[in-house]
Amino acid sequence: MHVISLSKFRTNQTQTLIRALQGESVLLTSRLGAFKLTPVTAEEKIVSRISEGMEEVKLIEAGKLPAKKAKDFLNEL
Repeated sequence: MHVISLSKFRTNQTQTLIRALQGESVLLTSRLGAFKLTPVTAEEKIVSRISEGMEEVKLIEAGKLPAKKAKDFLNEL
């Protein structure tokens, strides 16, 4: 496990993120607490995009956004 302070992370962001991408556990420490850095998986990206789409549908239904065709929604994925 790689433990790094917030101040050191600021100066070594790329190297630290590469370690996380390579599967190493990275723990970021600060005055607010400790945080584990992990890469976002493809599945998490898809779930996030679906969630954003659902929020957009709600805004369309509320009349806050113009309506779209289903094909347009699918093309955005």
